[in-house]
Amino acid sequence: MKLVLTALFTGFMMMISAGHAETITGRAVVGEPVAAPPDAHFVALLQDTSVADAPAIELGRYETENADNPPYHFEIQYDPGTIKSNHTYTVRASLLSEEEGLLFTTDTHVPVITHGAPKDVEIIMKRVARMPDETISTVGAHGLRLPASFTGTLPCADCAGIEYHLDLWPDQIYHMRRVYLGVDDSPDDARGYGNDELGQWYADPANDKIILFGAAEMPLHWEVKGPDRLRKTDIQGNPIESELNYDLTSDGDLVQTDLQGLFLLGQMTYMADAAIFRECVTGRSYPIAQEGEYRALERAYLDDRDAPGASLTVHVEGSLLMRPAMEGPDRRSLVVDRFIQTRPGVSCEPQRTKADLTNTYWRIDKMRGESIKGLSDRREPHLVLQNESSPRFRATAGCNWMSGSYERHGNRLTFGPAAGTRMACPAPLGRIEDTLAQTLGAVREYRITGNNLTFLDGKGEVIAIFSAVYFR
Repeated sequence: MKLVLTALFTGFMMMISAGHAETITGRAVVGEPVAAPPDAHFVALLQDTSVADAPAIELGRYETENADNPPYHFEIQYDPGTIKSNHTYTVRASLLSEEEGLLFTTDTHVPVITHGAPKDVEIIMKRVARMPDETISTVGAHGLRLPASFTGTLPCADCAGIEYHLDLWPDQIYHMRRVYLGVDDSPDDARGYGNDELGQWYADPANDKIILFGAAEMPLHWEVKGPDRLRKTDIQGNPIESELNYDLTSDGDLVQTDLQGLFLLGQMTYMADAAIFRECVTGRSYPIAQEGEYRALERAYLDDRDAPGASLTVHVEGSLLMRPAMEGPDRRSLVVDRFIQTRPGVSCEPQRTKADLTNTYWRIDKMRGESIKGLSDRREPHLVLQNESSPRFRATAGCNWMSGSYERHGNRLTFGPAAGTRMACPAPLGRIEDTLAQTLGAVREYRITGNNLTFLDGKGEVIAIFSAVYFR
C-alpha cells in the first residue's frame, strides 16, 4: 500500500512539474542530540488546515529514506493554482522508523504562503513519548517477570465465573478486563458482563503482594506466587483459603487486551488534524480516533480551549483499541463512545488521588444535561453518601434537605424513597430540587474517574455529574 501511494503521489508531482510548480523550502531541527536509526524516514508535508474540524488536505510532500542525523533540509513542490488567499497553509514534519515507529514530530502550526507567511521556514520537531518497551522482560516487584499478561477464570458467587485479563508494565501501570460469565443483562460482551479498568500498581514492601489502585474504588490486592503467577486475595488483602482456583498465570508475554466502556478524564490537545488524549490516572497518551463521538468532543474542545494547541481537560466514556496511525505502525487509540463534558481550569494532577463514593462531599455539576448553579447566599447543590451500618444519603439543591437509603453492589447503585423538609424555595432552587429527586430515583449505575462521579440510568445514559470537594 505504501508503494502504491508513493507511486500515485509521484505521478501527481510529475503533472505539477509539467505545468508551473512553486516550492516551499525549510529546515527541520530537534532540540537535543539525536542519533537517527539506520532505517530513519523523514517526511515533510504541506497541508491546507483552514477548516478546524476537518482533516487537513495534503498539497505536497518531501520524503527521504535512510535519513541521516538532523537537521533535515527539504523542498516541497506544490501547484499554485490550488492556493486560495483566504485559506491557511501549514508545514509539518516527522521522523519515523519501521522498527521504532514515530520518533519526532511537530506539535505546533508552522504557517506558510498566505496571510503574510513565508515560503522558507524552520521547523522544530519534538520527541514523541514512548510506551514502555514491550519486548524487554525485566524481573521486578517480588520477582515478577514484566511486562506480561496474566489470565485465568476465577470463581464467582453469583455467576459462572470471572474471566480475567491483567496487563502489567514495569512502570507500574496496569490494564484489566473482567468478564462476568453467564450474566444475562450484559451490554458489553456476548459471554457476560464486562468490567474494564486501568490504573497504577505498587509493590507492598511488607508482603509478597502487589496492589492495584486508581480506577477501582477499592484497591485490589494480589499475592505474588512466582514470576508468572498471581493469586487473588479478599477485599482486605487477606489470603483466600479455598480449594478453588484463584490464580492468574502468565507465559511471560504481553498480549494487550482491548479496554471498553471506560470513564476517562484526560487532557486533550489538537493541532491540524491530530488530536491527542493524555489520560490522567496513568499519564499515558493516546491518539484520538476520528470515529464515534469524536466530532462532538472536537467541537467542545475548539469552543473551550484557551488558545490553538492548548491542552484542555475533558471527560469521556471510551475504549482503548488498536487503530491505524497517521504515520508508522498501528497504535492503541482512544475511541470516544460518548463525550460527557469539558473541564476548563481543571488539571490532571489532582486526579491521581481518587475520591471514594462514600463520605465524600459531591458537588452537583450537571443533571439531565443542564449545568447546575445554586444561589450565592445558599448552600451549593450537593450530595453525600454516608457509609454506615445502614447506608444513608443526604442531598440538597440549596433549599430543602432530602435523605434516604441507598444500595450498592459493585458499580450498581440505587436510591430509596427520600424524605425531607418542605420549605418554599426561590427560583431556580425549586426546579433543581425536583430534578434532583427525579434523577436519584432513576440512578442504576455509577462511575468514579479521579475526582468526578457520574450517575447512569437503566439505559446507560449519563444523567448526573458531580465533583468531589474537600476541605469545605
